[in-house]
Amino acid sequence: MKIKLVTILSVMILAATVTFSQNYYLGVGDGTGAQGYSCSSCHKTGNIGQPVFDTWKLTKHAQAYDSLKSMLSYSCLPCHTTGFDTNTLNYGADEYVVNDTSKLKYTITDAANFNNVKNIQCETCHGAMGTKDRAIGNDHWGFGTTNKPNYAASLCGGCHSGHSPYLEQWSVSKHAMSTSGACAITPNIKTCTKCHVAQNFVAYAKNPSTYKDTILVTGADVQPLTCVACHDPHDAKYPGQLRFDISNTTVVCDKCHYADIDSVNINTTPHETTGPCLTGDPLFGFRYAGQSYINSAHTYAASERCVNCHVNMTANADGGVNTGHTFEPRVQACAGCHSDYYTSVDTSNHEKMFDYRGVQTTTDSLINALQTVLNNASHTDSSTTLFKEANYNLAAINGEGSHGIHNTRLVQKLLKDAIASLSATGVEDKTPLPTKFELSQNYPNPFNPTTTIRFSLAQSGNVKVTVYDVTGKLVQTIVNSYYARGSYNVNWNAGSYASGVYFYRIEAGSFNMVKKMVLLK
Repeated sequence: MKIKLVTILSVMILAATVTFSQNYYLGVGDGTGAQGYSCSSCHKTGNIGQPVFDTWKLTKHAQAYDSLKSMLSYSCLPCHTTGFDTNTLNYGADEYVVNDTSKLKYTITDAANFNNVKNIQCETCHGAMGTKDRAIGNDHWGFGTTNKPNYAASLCGGCHSGHSPYLEQWSVSKHAMSTSGACAITPNIKTCTKCHVAQNFVAYAKNPSTYKDTILVTGADVQPLTCVACHDPHDAKYPGQLRFDISNTTVVCDKCHYADIDSVNINTTPHETTGPCLTGDPLFGFRYAGQSYINSAHTYAASERCVNCHVNMTANADGGVNTGHTFEPRVQACAGCHSDYYTSVDTSNHEKMFDYRGVQTTTDSLINALQTVLNNASHTDSSTTLFKEANYNLAAINGEGSHGIHNTRLVQKLLKDAIASLSATGVEDKTPLPTKFELSQNYPNPFNPTTTIRFSLAQSGNVKVTVYDVTGKLVQTIVNSYYARGSYNVNWNAGSYASGVYFYRIEAGSFNMVKKMVLLK
């Protein structure tokens, strides 16, 4: 009997622990203190706590219920009130409403207590801080674990997912991978933590001079660039509750995607060149003496810079929601300014969907041309200043990642100048440079279905290689790009064409030549 009684008491204690031992919700209050213990009792201007209540009350979180209450059903309440959990008794909002399943609505049974926990309050993110007697619990003073700031994206994702898939889209972004993969070492390097660890970026945003190069957290506490890194849950000073302004001169993205240098050092590898490229910063790339450098329209046209294209929140073609938080550029942003975009670009081709007017194709050809010259340089030449200048430009342009879209004129000018500087000074090449234009016979010939076409260029310039059938009809343009002086191979895959005789033609400056080939399937 004694054993049975002990068992029953143990079950009762366990049940009480599950149901009642959790911290209880105090509510944020209204700042007057009339509600007794509340977050605003201390966390307001003139009191002992940080005055976050004063700024929080102006955010959308503080209006999550009030601004939409006439439109909300019972199923919406968990994300528009505080402490809504039907499995727990801890003074959460669910305890003061009754669900009307017939109308998908609800009835408030205790208005005073419901109003105390409506909207998205402090305890939604920081955890319930009270006791059953509605006093401040020990956890609030650091004796427990719930008072520890939570930087995890899943905290915001509890509501910002599903029909507003911010979490799902952020989770596949590079921000979500800022402490993993190739970046796994960064939490242990002071100069990296500001831009790779959420806690450090938040601290830097509040005090840039102190927390620029500081390791704040290690091990399991390290979080990648989560929602709260860029967005301040306590402050709506800037659009989107971002921690920095969005304008032509300042953007939150620039805090990491902008090289922190005072001068160009060709003996280093440039880091984070995206921002400087877009703005046309003189510290982007190495500028050659006597040359003029101008910027493209993107430098001046975007009102919110990176955000315009990389956080474009227009709807998907399939009707789905796009929050822009994969941070990948979207063709919808391009089409907003370029009325001919959809007729000029094959947006179904992922590799070419941003190749508007061949900008990326031309840039890639220049990159390849410069890379070829650098690869063919001798060991002696690779240590020269001219080589390092050109190599620095190549690294800066590869690093900015847009293949010329961010600032077409500047990028292509820097590449052409780098190629010209090496060619003009006779940088030694491992292979002799051609002295005449030439188009070789394709090999193999006959072929099925792929063949290689080789051509040589006596000087740099635009090259066009096209294929025609026996009637003279254009079949395909294989090449239409800038090439440096040299010899090149291009492949043609005729798998989708019928057997027969075809002609291929090269146009390079004043040089034109046509040769015949045979496709035999």
